[in-house]
Amino acid sequence: MNDDFFGRPSTSTSTYDQRPASRPAPARPATRRGPKKSTPVARRQAPAPASRRSTPPPANRAPRPPATRNRSNRAAQAVGPRRPVAPAPAPRVRREIPSLSGGELRARTLKRLVFFVVAMGLIVAAVAARLVDVQVANTSRYVAYGESQRKGSRALPASRGAIYDRNGQAFALSVAEPMVIADPAQVKHPIATSRALGTILKTDPAPIEAELSSDSRYRVIAKQITAKQATAIKDATAKGDITGITLENEYLRTKPSDDLAIGVIGNALAEGQKTVDGKTGGISGLEAEYNASLEGKPGKLYYEQDVQKNPIAGGHRKLEKAVQGTDLYLTLDQALQYEAEKAMAAQVKATGAHSGQAVIMRPSTGEILAMASVKDDGEGHVANTNDNKPVTDVFEPGSVNKMITVAGAIEEGVVTPDTILHVPMSLQLFDRQFTDSHPHPPTDWSVTDIVATSSNIGTIMIAREMGKTKLDAYLRNFGFGTKPGLGFPGETAGIMKDDVSEWSGVDIGAIPIGQGVAVSALQMLGAYNVVANDGIYIAPKLVAATDKGKGQVPTQPSAAHRVISKDTATAMRAMLAKVVSDGTGKLAAVPGYVSAGKTGTARIPQGYNKEDGYLNAQGRYEYQSSFVGMVAGADLSIIVTLEDPRTSIFGGDVAAPVFAHLAATALRRYEVPPPALLGRTSHDVPELSASAREVDGEDVAGTTTTAQG
Repeated sequence: MNDDFFGRPSTSTSTYDQRPASRPAPARPATRRGPKKSTPVARRQAPAPASRRSTPPPANRAPRPPATRNRSNRAAQAVGPRRPVAPAPAPRVRREIPSLSGGELRARTLKRLVFFVVAMGLIVAAVAARLVDVQVANTSRYVAYGESQRKGSRALPASRGAIYDRNGQAFALSVAEPMVIADPAQVKHPIATSRALGTILKTDPAPIEAELSSDSRYRVIAKQITAKQATAIKDATAKGDITGITLENEYLRTKPSDDLAIGVIGNALAEGQKTVDGKTGGISGLEAEYNASLEGKPGKLYYEQDVQKNPIAGGHRKLEKAVQGTDLYLTLDQALQYEAEKAMAAQVKATGAHSGQAVIMRPSTGEILAMASVKDDGEGHVANTNDNKPVTDVFEPGSVNKMITVAGAIEEGVVTPDTILHVPMSLQLFDRQFTDSHPHPPTDWSVTDIVATSSNIGTIMIAREMGKTKLDAYLRNFGFGTKPGLGFPGETAGIMKDDVSEWSGVDIGAIPIGQGVAVSALQMLGAYNVVANDGIYIAPKLVAATDKGKGQVPTQPSAAHRVISKDTATAMRAMLAKVVSDGTGKLAAVPGYVSAGKTGTARIPQGYNKEDGYLNAQGRYEYQSSFVGMVAGADLSIIVTLEDPRTSIFGGDVAAPVFAHLAATALRRYEVPPPALLGRTSHDVPELSASAREVDGEDVAGTTTTAQG
């Protein structure tokens, strides 16, 4: 038996060369052991494994006991106690697989096969049910869903309709202005493109670059660019220098006539703008009233798009063209409108008035030829108002209301133009005393004298003879208490008591002379149109025709109804002509023509003084001074009214001259020949009496006492 390398007995056949027994193995030199090296405290080295030797140890050598190494106390303290050796894991016991017979194996296999077939059947059934749902039951739903993902669209703006005067001169137009649009997904080089656009548009390219780097597919880069800039962008796009950039039109509202008739035309917001309450388009005037017709109908471009929402080249496209808004042709005449605004602004400034209004109409059709409203801003500058005061504002008419009282009395047969009344200087009604502004003794005056001198007392006497019920009915038939029917935003119906049962004891004295009621300038002129139009009331009209792109279509004629007979109207025209020729309205005369009308001066309610509601904060009265009239045979009527003029309070002094100027301008423009050339004759009314001719000035309709009776 031989020992192995480690001196252990071995029965296996040695692979080493066997030496003869007579030749002992050479003795191994003793290993020289050096001094023992100390191991670092914080680190212990494992003993190096014994090196294998190629020569087997001598056969007579006893095995070397394992080396033991005692640790020093210092090392033991540093390293700590030895770790306990974990016990060897228990040997794993292999599970015994029971042996199955052939029948049992077949049964198990069959069970697994049935489970697999059932599971696969359920899966196939679920897939089939889903296919039926998608392909049969809800086909339209999924088709619509797919189409919604594939379909893209873009809105195409519609041009807003224009507003013209009766002769085709533009008040408001929508002008196409180019704007620069970017599709960031199509822009290949945002930095280079932004620099190129910045150079063309002469702006900083940094904001443009930020827009081009957006995730949106539609970005507005610039608006209202010049034609030169638009051409440069088109050229750069055609050359391929820039990509993803296009030009689109934006429609901007412009006013070629500046602020002419601004209160009538109104204003419209720019495309895309909204008010606080969400309104778009027109926000005032006719722009608001006819907004639905003017704004048109936007179009739409439908196209197919990919997952990234890019249009598919060659895909299906459908275009719904935008429908342009309806054009409006007004009854206004720009030439007369300009002259009315100019004349009113000059008179407001000359008289120191707070504001002024003027309306010019054709009584036979109700067409409004001009409608002006101006105001002093308090610093000496007079400009057009944005609110159309002749339609939206009211005032107490004063003496111009006397025409309705007298016309109603004549129509009812209570008086005639030559009926004589004994007119005193004053008249007491309950606790209110009414007087004429011009002193005179008790005088016998005809109805014509009363109208020409604008006598308060004579008019009240006529009204008392007619009665309050009939007076109230005539006021309403002449157009008071109801809206004129223009449909204009803010259009007023005026102020009247709902029923005669609400009248006080003094109302039969106040209302006939234009006090205790309030009307707009348009309502007052409409009443005088009854006299000018042979007794027929014609509702005012502002829109003459519309055009939807196929030519002008005239609007419906204004509503009409008879108020007084033709004879009564003729008599009233003759008496009103006496007002101009011999009475308080001499400054309204137009050389060569017959002007007829009525002056009016009324105190303006203030509400500062409880005892006298007509006193203002400074303790003085403010007056509304007016003249309303017509030109005989010319189909022309005009109202001029000023608020609180300072040079004179009388309408015959401050309003009548503007009437004469505007009437002469209109007569020349429409080439109306003088009545003498046509052989017309006026209605016979009595000449003014001597006492009536001596009256200088006009009565002021005012009150210093508020009484109930």
